[in-house]
Amino acid sequence: MKVNDLLSLTVTDVALGGKALARSEGRVVFIDRGLPGDEVEARVTRIRRNFAEAGLGAVVRGSPARVEPPCPHVAICGGCRFQDLAYDAQLELKQRQVAETLAHLGGVAAPPVRTITPSPDRFHYRNKMEFSFHPGAGDGPVLGLHARNAFDRVFALETCFLPSELTIEIVRRTAQVARARRWSAYDPRRHDGIVRHLAVRHLPTTGACAVHLVASSDAIPGLDAWAEEIASLSGDIQAVTLLLNRSRANIAFGEEERVLRGGRVIVERLLGLEFEVTANAFLQTNSRQAEALYAAALEAAEIAAGETVLDLYCGTGTLTLLFARAARGGEVVGVESVDDAIERARRNAERNGIAGVRFVAGEARRVLREWARGERPGAVRPAVVVVDPPRAGLHPRVVARVAELAPRRVVYVSCNPATLARDAKDFAALGYALDDVRPFDMFPHTPHIECVARLERRL
Repeated sequence: MKVNDLLSLTVTDVALGGKALARSEGRVVFIDRGLPGDEVEARVTRIRRNFAEAGLGAVVRGSPARVEPPCPHVAICGGCRFQDLAYDAQLELKQRQVAETLAHLGGVAAPPVRTITPSPDRFHYRNKMEFSFHPGAGDGPVLGLHARNAFDRVFALETCFLPSELTIEIVRRTAQVARARRWSAYDPRRHDGIVRHLAVRHLPTTGACAVHLVASSDAIPGLDAWAEEIASLSGDIQAVTLLLNRSRANIAFGEEERVLRGGRVIVERLLGLEFEVTANAFLQTNSRQAEALYAAALEAAEIAAGETVLDLYCGTGTLTLLFARAARGGEVVGVESVDDAIERARRNAERNGIAGVRFVAGEARRVLREWARGERPGAVRPAVVVVDPPRAGLHPRVVARVAELAPRRVVYVSCNPATLARDAKDFAALGYALDDVRPFDMFPHTPHIECVARLERRL
């Protein structure tokens, strides 16, 4: 096998990250696209000792689970790469991947994985999407999504089946204005240009919509006219803002926000509580499935009235407030490292009239260490600990500190089965057994999987 060789392969599986797997000449071959059961031709792009990488040339014979994808961009887009796999097959694949990952990486002999919960909506489920500008090739800037595996290539968007129809109309109108006004698009290689991203959040339960233009400066021709045109598209649009990102990090994040129309805050409603949402705030992007996920976390916790609960990585307090409502006379403490999120969490508690809850600003590892050493006031001895970490999972010292608190139960909300498996193994060594895992398809047509896991103290 050499680089540029064209191989005839049969896809046997899909890796956790979404790449297709096949075997050739004793090596595992990772193919950029493909579905289990596909017979494909793939060209080798990279060779290592035990594996090779290849780009898909052609599907010679499709898998029985192949379906016709509705989106015209599925072949190039870096987003929903499973759109041509039947939805039932997607669910089966994800559930099996959770179980196998817990067995292989977590050492769990018989992973207690329940049947995966499908998304209530298979399309148009995302309440937030981020689109990128690119300088284009002479016809003015392009506004769309990144091509697969490319940080510096953007294709113009015809349509997208993930966000709301209003979101797509906002993108189309903005693209028209950008071309007509000859907006200068940011180039991620040269680090020049002005307009970077368009972020649209359209919340399904309240209908509220916020539009954020991310740019390196406000030197944008016709900026005010654009804001007026966008705001006039729908009464749902309650905020149009400019987010200034002057750094080299080409992300849809603002160091400074300027309101162009409306306000800065919109509101989402989840399980009967209202949550304020700002431009940089984290909110689960599938609101209806998030309600099912949070209900499962509450069920897994089995909180008794008057108990103390510690919620690590609490964000703007979504889970914290739901647990506080269930604790009835107990205390729930949320810990979060982002100061703005902590302030928003406190506002959300006031908005919903939730008592018995407090929020602590600080990185989880440091807060737990300072509590253990008596260097920070307000330490708790929780009956239940809830963790909802980023994809990297928990630092080993966080696992150890949680175990030192000796809660009877840990509820782990995970967006990455691999780090869940690793952390479950660390918890097991400290006396916490994995008792229940519930996968949720939060992001149909993508390889991403969310889980709610319960770990019980055995010592």
